[in-house]
Amino acid sequence: MKTRIDINQYLIDMKDGNMEAFANVYLLTKNQVFSVCLSVLKNKELAEDAMQNTYVRIREKINYYTKGTNGFAWVLTIARNISINIYNRDTKMQVTDFNENEYLKPSYDDTKLDDMPIFKIAKDILGQEELEIVLLYVVSGYKHREIASMLEKPLGTVLWSYNNSIKKLKKAIEDKEV
Repeated sequence: MKTRIDINQYLIDMKDGNMEAFANVYLLTKNQVFSVCLSVLKNKELAEDAMQNTYVRIREKINYYTKGTNGFAWVLTIARNISINIYNRDTKMQVTDFNENEYLKPSYDDTKLDDMPIFKIAKDILGQEELEIVLLYVVSGYKHREIASMLEKPLGTVLWSYNNSIKKLKKAIEDKEV
């Protein structure tokens, strides 16, 4: 895919000191990075924070990018790891912070993805990894083998998980229509 070749070249240009290439990396990866962050965190605001941290980390760690590797996967791995760190940090904070639970109460907000019926159903019935696979395939347009590589899972596992998730979603939607 030409876009992924471009990303690799822009990352190499950044490594060589051309920080103007950073804008192109952002433009080519922003939707997929957000999808990865959202699939892990399941919260729009936290996903936006993770996305911002991802691009800061890319600039900080550009010297670790190796020419000839998959730059797109490198960017998404950074996004996924940052999202997991935020998720783990927030989980620990929620367990230990007993005095400030007001923010845990649900509130209505038109801008939240949770208000989208299909996303709400998917979030409610799918596990974290299942949701991540479905979002990477459906929203970001990755092929199953690319998802398997990103998640470091066997292709068969990713295919099974995706198909199983779709069956769960179909059943949940059919049950709601009845």
